[in-house]
Amino acid sequence: MKVGTGTSGGVGGHAGGEPRSAGAAKHRTLVYAGLALALVAVSLALAGCGGDISSPAATAAVLTAAGPANTVTVSGQATVTSPPDEAVVVLTVENDAATAPAAMDATSVQSQKMLDRLKSEGIPESAIQTSSITLYPVRTYDPTTGKETLTGYRAQNSIKVTLKDAPTVAKVLAAGVETGATQVSGPEWRLRDDSQAVNDALKQAAVNARAKAESLAAAEGAGVGEVLTMTEGSVQLPVPPMYAMGGATDSSKVIEPPVSSGTLDVTATVSVTYALKR
Repeated sequence: MKVGTGTSGGVGGHAGGEPRSAGAAKHRTLVYAGLALALVAVSLALAGCGGDISSPAATAAVLTAAGPANTVTVSGQATVTSPPDEAVVVLTVENDAATAPAAMDATSVQSQKMLDRLKSEGIPESAIQTSSITLYPVRTYDPTTGKETLTGYRAQNSIKVTLKDAPTVAKVLAAGVETGATQVSGPEWRLRDDSQAVNDALKQAAVNARAKAESLAAAEGAGVGEVLTMTEGSVQLPVPPMYAMGGATDSSKVIEPPVSSGTLDVTATVSVTYALKR
């Protein structure tokens, strides 16, 4: 049965079929019930904390029941400077020939001479690695005919050398070019183990975040309480570009180039949420 609205059903008042006074009473009842549930939740939280209202868990429970927590969230950043302890250089031998076997053979012979020279300079075999060997046809394009003509083949052998100090880097660069390297890339400076630098940067970033939080809290007449959440952000490790230069066209003596390792920057960020004390 549908209860009439307006003046036509006997239950007058307002739309919805319920007297205005009855609707207001129902609203008050729901509000009281909500408050009662919130108080019950707080009481249960306090009971779980042993009745200690000053405990962090109790405070969090009260804030959750009463509304948003009184907090401040900040980000911290720090950069740690560290000297590199490793360098990588890449030496490439390249030869052109009329046939693929001839190009590959010439490159292989020259590459072996370079490997022998590196070992004679005291570079351990464990520090030397073949990074790539390539062979591809060389074609010449004729714009008048729009056709390509095969003119020969090119072979390349790239050798990566991992070193630990700047003087050795200069010696390897010179030795590589003297023994036929036609392209040299590097040095790429890096850290063998970056964990200490990363940890130091994260610690300093956390200190930076705390200082920001204290400044913001002081502006509002509050203090900084305990850490509620802390999240590690990005950690930026140095990735220097590999610089390339041409090599010698003969086996003439090459002066060792000046090499300086400099320093590397490791940057870390963190995000921290603190409780505010008023």
